Amino acid sequence: MGRAPVALSPEGKRLLLAAAAKLAVLRGSPHALVLREVAREAGLNHNTFYRHFDDMESMMRVMAEDFAAHVRHGVREARASVKPGVPLSGIVVGRVFDMAIQHADIFTVSLRELHGPAGPLRDVVRQSLADLAEDMRADLQQLPELQAVEPRMLRAAVDLLIRNTTWLCLDYLEQPEQRQVLLDTAREAFHSTMAGVIARSSRSA
Repeated sequence: MGRAPVALSPEGKRLLLAAAAKLAVLRGSPHALVLREVAREAGLNHNTFYRHFDDMESMMRVMAEDFAAHVRHGVREARASVKPGVPLSGIVVGRVFDMAIQHADIFTVSLRELHGPAGPLRDVVRQSLADLAEDMRADLQQLPELQAVEPRMLRAAVDLLIRNTTWLCLDYLEQPEQRQVLLDTAREAFHSTMAGVIARSSRSA
């Protein structure tokens, strides 16, 4: 009588996701991945794959969604930790840099998908950025100097800042020694953008 199958542990799931992200970066696209290759890279039997995922596409979707939830939580946590008088952008972007370098493969794959062909993965990444932008817009709207700004105007500014931050993250992955320079760039972009929003809002009031 054969042994009952052993359920794939959370660690096994993480190994599969990490292996898929690594191979997707090497191949240039997650759409080029093969199930057996991912399982081999993870050091697992390929049959264990189906204990957590229906197919490769569902696995990549889970990878993108899990990473997006991790980033969203980390960013909100970073914003909440900023003390009055401390520059907001440096703390928040610094946390994003940390998450990007800790999960460099997943970050790189996600950014490629953002600018890749239409499909479920691109939809997940775009929705994730939209969620981050709305969180940031809502939090910034609480600041006294931004409360009078029209929400759509603030949201448009936030969208630009988030896109700028994603490219700064890529620069950071390639040149981590430039961290402070990149943080200074992010801080300047934040202050310039917010000053512009406040000025525009004052003129239209």
